[in-house]
Amino acid sequence: MFSVVIPLYNKELSIQNTIQSVLDQTYQNFEIIVIDDGSTDDSAEQVNKIEDHRIRLIQQKNQGVSTARNHGIKIAKNEWIALLDGDDLWEVNHLEEIEKMMQKFPDEKVYVTSFEYSDKRPMFKYPRKNTVFKIDNYFKEALRENLMWTSIVVANKECFDKVGYFNVVLSRGEDLDLWARLAREYRIIKSSMITAIYRIEAENRSSATFNINKSRVFNYSFLDSKSQEESDYYKSQINNALRGFLVNRDLKSFFILLKKHRKNISLFSLLRTKSI
Repeated sequence: MFSVVIPLYNKELSIQNTIQSVLDQTYQNFEIIVIDDGSTDDSAEQVNKIEDHRIRLIQQKNQGVSTARNHGIKIAKNEWIALLDGDDLWEVNHLEEIEKMMQKFPDEKVYVTSFEYSDKRPMFKYPRKNTVFKIDNYFKEALRENLMWTSIVVANKECFDKVGYFNVVLSRGEDLDLWARLAREYRIIKSSMITAIYRIEAENRSSATFNINKSRVFNYSFLDSKSQEESDYYKSQINNALRGFLVNRDLKSFFILLKKHRKNISLFSLLRTKSI
């Protein structure tokens, strides 16, 4: 039923635990596709040590995480794509929770659970009456809560044919870019059940040099907005990025981004907008 797509790049210390968290699932109908994106350590060898016929290891030259994920999605045998990064963990009930969500909302195509950071840092959660619910307005609700994250998203394979895959041009925010495109076309079903762990201590985190020209906030065009809520969401995201550049004293990136969106972003809005 599920094809679990795991991009892999220099995660030799993490990848076995990540795969084991899939193998330990209470729901066992899945295949695991590991796309080794040109690792220079022993990541591939660590995968090969795990004996399970459901694991497929595909090796390619280093082309970036988006290309790796896209490759895995395209060769998946099953109709439901479950995304998982090579250094994160699923709780044993992750796929079971997704399957329950599908039973409750059988006509939908995108399902998302919830996650926590491994250091137990507090996360803002907007209270709701039900554990499983439809996200009525993704862009409005995403202004105050982190709704989606790669390792908790499950989508039908046809979604990628309709909205496109991960944007290989982007090196930052490629995941949020895809979530926004999915949200325009599909109703997203969310569970407040925590079924995944973001391992902030994992190796090779945030090692890529930031390139403003390859970021989602730079490449976004307000002409693509389908609603005022979407415009407001991206204004907030751009303001957050600008504020971060100021904090880090990256004035070059600050002025490049501000110039790109000068028609929609003002210094006044930058000062008053709060991040989630």
